[in-house]
Amino acid sequence: MNFSNVSLCQIERYLVIKNLTVGIVIGVLFSLNLTYAVEKTKTIDSLLQQLNLHKENDMARVDLLNAIGFEYWIINANESIVFGKKALRLSSTLSYVDGLAKANRIIGVAHWAQGNLNRALEYLNTSHEFYKKIQDRTGLANTRLNIGMVYADLKEYEKALHHYEQAINEFTALGLKGRIATTFTKIGTILIEQHKDAEALQYLTDALQMHIANNFTYGIAEAHNRLGVLYLHKNEIEQASYHIKKSMELGSVVNDIDGLTNNLIIYGKILRLSDHLDQAVIKLNKGLELAKENNLKKYELSAYDELKELKKQQYKPEEALLFYDKYVTLKDSLFNSEKSKQIAYLEFENELDRKDKELLALKAQEKKDSLIKIILILGFIIISICGYIIFIISKQRAKKSKELSAKNQELLESAYILTQKDLENSELKQQELKRQLDFKNKELTSYTLNFIKKNEVVQQLKSTIQDIKKSSSIEEDKLIADLNKIIRKNLSIDRDWEDFTRFFEDAHQGFYTKLKSKHQDLSTNDLKICSLVRLNLNIKETASILGISPESVKTARYRLRKKLGLDPQQEILTYLLQLEQG
Repeated sequence: MNFSNVSLCQIERYLVIKNLTVGIVIGVLFSLNLTYAVEKTKTIDSLLQQLNLHKENDMARVDLLNAIGFEYWIINANESIVFGKKALRLSSTLSYVDGLAKANRIIGVAHWAQGNLNRALEYLNTSHEFYKKIQDRTGLANTRLNIGMVYADLKEYEKALHHYEQAINEFTALGLKGRIATTFTKIGTILIEQHKDAEALQYLTDALQMHIANNFTYGIAEAHNRLGVLYLHKNEIEQASYHIKKSMELGSVVNDIDGLTNNLIIYGKILRLSDHLDQAVIKLNKGLELAKENNLKKYELSAYDELKELKKQQYKPEEALLFYDKYVTLKDSLFNSEKSKQIAYLEFENELDRKDKELLALKAQEKKDSLIKIILILGFIIISICGYIIFIISKQRAKKSKELSAKNQELLESAYILTQKDLENSELKQQELKRQLDFKNKELTSYTLNFIKKNEVVQQLKSTIQDIKKSSSIEEDKLIADLNKIIRKNLSIDRDWEDFTRFFEDAHQGFYTKLKSKHQDLSTNDLKICSLVRLNLNIKETASILGISPESVKTARYRLRKKLGLDPQQEILTYLLQLEQG
């Protein structure tokens, strides 16, 4: 409303009407909350009365304890845990698996509501295992959804979405549309956090339609709340306002204190952004009050942040600073708490992994033990059968022993003759192999001598050119330089070494492989020296082949000895022979 052109009376009348309207709305909401709370209390009182009348510690008593714990979920998480633990103890005594599954789930969800996320995971995982044991598909799907909610609060969004998707598959198979819709809302919440607005809108719209079709008031209110948050992120104020109002209206019917607190703060922000500052103050203060009463720290933090922004808009810097200080103090506290939860979660997850590994090892050992038992039984049966067969055969053999002795003698004589022939053939083959090896060694030696001769010629050429180089003619210098380049290029041509290596490997098969496997750090030059040493060439011959001085060969051999790890008294040739024969 624009106050620039109205009288004081009109302003006062407007404020009175506005305050009356706000009062009526709050009164209606309070009345709805009170009605729902009374109905909830009546349900719990009725269940408590039945519990007092039921004196026997049987499965029916476990079911009553679990039912009371379930009803306390929204109203009082502490009481929910108390009754859940009573049901847990009695179920353990009775070995009542269905009761154990429900009790663990009730305690787990109650711990999640209190923010004890690691304890929540512990109980919910245990519940899931019990539901798996009794093949309760609905229980499995519900615990899967609850575990996803815990991971979402831990900001482990990938794990949360994995559990949500599995829960949807299970709910779909069971035809539970209402639970599918609830899971859609949870997924939409994560997508808002990840700023995936289009995907979030699709999930939340589908969830809202499904909840409306099932007439599930709590689910409708929750979907409206998330849609309001989404539209507020998109800065579509009117749409956000519509959804938050609907969520407030429906949340009041089911006494959803958490949702109502959140809605009041969000609606206060919407009013602030719409420049309705006085109304915004009322909503934000009410939201802050509920947050403090119910120890909802994250909403208390949001309220401080919004009140700070509102006071800035009202040009009240002192009050804005006061709320900012409260915001920072609480944020630091929550940050430390969040970090502690994250650390505790990591420790808990490591413990879970350790237990899983131990369980797998135990199962593997059980399988192994069972397999051993089966093998032993089969072995005993086989031995018994074999013993009987041997007994029968021994009788038959006793009758034919004389005939077999004669035949065996003949066979032995034949075998002896064949063995002698095999030995003669083996000796002939060895002689042939030795002859081939000697031929290859001669061929290799011939190639080596040619190699030496060629390098000697090249060395003489080089020496002659060095003498010519002393001439002062410019043209002769240029010619000499070109000849030197050609000689240096072809002094130790790689192709000659490739041919040499091939001939050497034919004569000494496996020599290079054994050498490299034991001494991996040997260079190409080291391998060349090893080959020439194996051929028992002296230092001068080696220097001629490699095109270096004898002193360089001595240095290269000294370095090779160090790489081979030889003692000062040990010869390189002796070592190489032992390595080749070994």
